[in-house]
Amino acid sequence: MNTRFMRSIILPLGLTSALFLGMLPFTPAKAQTSNNAQITGRVSKYSPMKAPFLKPGSRGQPVRDVQAVLRSLGFYNGAIDGIYGPRTATAVATFQRSQRIVGDGRVGALTWQALRTPVRSVRRRF
Repeated sequence: MNTRFMRSIILPLGLTSALFLGMLPFTPAKAQTSNNAQITGRVSKYSPMKAPFLKPGSRGQPVRDVQAVLRSLGFYNGAIDGIYGPRTATAVATFQRSQRIVGDGRVGALTWQALRTPVRSVRRRF
């Protein structure tokens, strides 16, 4: 291909793109520390060694708290209803695998600890 032709097209196109991008308004992302702190605060009240063992069929406030944290981390998109059903079990298993824990879908001591301080939060698109 002719290099003179390539320079005559690519250079002006690149400069035009740079100028256009420079004109776009820039708004820095807002930190979500208060929201994240509030969400992880929901499970911080559970000591990993004394927290309830949750599995499909479990119900109550601990299940709601786990669902809320999983939703904030992007692993759960169902209703926060306090019922540990198949969607919650799948979300827990996916979260566990992301934290390099055996993904059995049940919330035991290791999973409680990981929910309190997730090593890597992986945002998933639903």
